[in-house]
Amino acid sequence: MPPSLQHPPPRPARPIDSEDLSEEEGLERSAMFKGDEFDALGFATSLDGNKVAESAKTYAEWFQAKAERRLRRLESRREKLPSAGDWSTVPKNTLKALLRKGVPHEHRPELWWSILGCEAVRLRSPVSFQQYLQEPVDTATAETIERDLPRTFPSHQKFRCAAGRAELRNVLRAFSRRCPAVRYCQGMNFIAALLLVVSQDEERAFWMFVCAFDALGVEGYYTEGMTLLRADMHVLASCMQAKCAKVSRTLNQLNVDLLSICSEWYITWFANSLPVTTVLRVWDTLFFEGFKVLFRVSLGIFKQIEEDVLKSDGFDAIMQQAKRWPRSIVAHNELIKASFEGLPNFRRQQLRKAREEALSRIEKEDQERKRAAKARQEAQESARKEVTARDSAVNGDADRSHATSVPFYD
Repeated sequence: MPPSLQHPPPRPARPIDSEDLSEEEGLERSAMFKGDEFDALGFATSLDGNKVAESAKTYAEWFQAKAERRLRRLESRREKLPSAGDWSTVPKNTLKALLRKGVPHEHRPELWWSILGCEAVRLRSPVSFQQYLQEPVDTATAETIERDLPRTFPSHQKFRCAAGRAELRNVLRAFSRRCPAVRYCQGMNFIAALLLVVSQDEERAFWMFVCAFDALGVEGYYTEGMTLLRADMHVLASCMQAKCAKVSRTLNQLNVDLLSICSEWYITWFANSLPVTTVLRVWDTLFFEGFKVLFRVSLGIFKQIEEDVLKSDGFDAIMQQAKRWPRSIVAHNELIKASFEGLPNFRRQQLRKAREEALSRIEKEDQERKRAAKARQEAQESARKEVTARDSAVNGDADRSHATSVPFYD
């Protein structure tokens, strides 16, 4: 169902002396009782002067009838499942169509858990979530996670509280142990946080994160050099030339690098780029159809903002608006239509081939760059040694000359 506004819980009847509270608890209490309203997902809403929030509320009201019809359709299919929560028995094309229509929020935890195959992965894992939590985390990773906790959706009820931040910490620390090649990268906090919002359970959020991460095959977004991310930006640029030519031409003319705009989209799976309700619609499809959805939705976004991009009068104007444009896309149904119905013949195999070619090219460029850097370093070291040897020779000649010029006294 579209979000409905809720008020925070009332103040306790007996006020608590501020001296009885820790500093963190005091900050929490101040945040929780400042009069915010919260939507059904737990995010604070403030409509006064906030055009995006006002648009989101208007759109949710308009979409309400569609949402109710889609809820009835999904629940009708759910009643026919041979076992509760097992969506793997639904024909692939039928399930794909249901997911593209959007999953009602109350059914997302069950459906995501099923389509990602979380239960099987959890049972097969030789290490449990609790065991991952007991393993030590290196200091640098732990410190980076701690810095990012208060920056993660501070408008959400859960993450204003120490308990909610503790759950997020646990998911991220456990993931860093599960995936030692990556450990933790900034941006993952938003993914884990949204999974917590949906699942309302830190262990289930962890396994959803693990399964989605593995299914998407995006480890190379977060490892040193981010080669896969850079390759996918090349692939996206090629896709834009073919399917979003006007925007592509404008960005090229203004020397705008897609990496500077779209890297956050891919690193966070749009979690910190689109409105939350829109992100969840994207994830409904992403977790089932895989990495190609990242490209579909990126092109869908550019199609949605095409008019604004074409009106921009320069590089600075594009970069100033780059974050604002996607964050204003509250019309999630229209974005999904633009991303799927508006982009026919978008084949996974073609993307894989283009990605492999881009990866090969980038890896060769990186190797050549390293060889050139090594050659420069060796040349500099050789030149330094020559200077040192020359200086030593000059100083030696000076010492000998000084020695012959000094009279000897018996």
